[in-house]
Amino acid sequence: MNIASSVAPSLIPKKPGDRVKIDRRDALMLARLHRAGELTAVWVPDDAQEALRDLTRGRADMKSAERGAK
Repeated sequence: MNIASSVAPSLIPKKPGDRVKIDRRDALMLARLHRAGELTAVWVPDDAQEALRDLTRGRADMKSAERGAK
């Protein structure tokens, strides 16, 4: 698993009050969490899937506008 692209930052467990960002300490913490299986993986859509989502959202917006105009 590629940690940088498949783990949402909001899903990384943090200790309360641990706000100082130190790259070495963060890297060690991420390695420990990954080894323990504590990180939650997320799915990142590729460009084609994102384009399909945009098309679907655009169609839904147009249908909503059409209903509002009637």
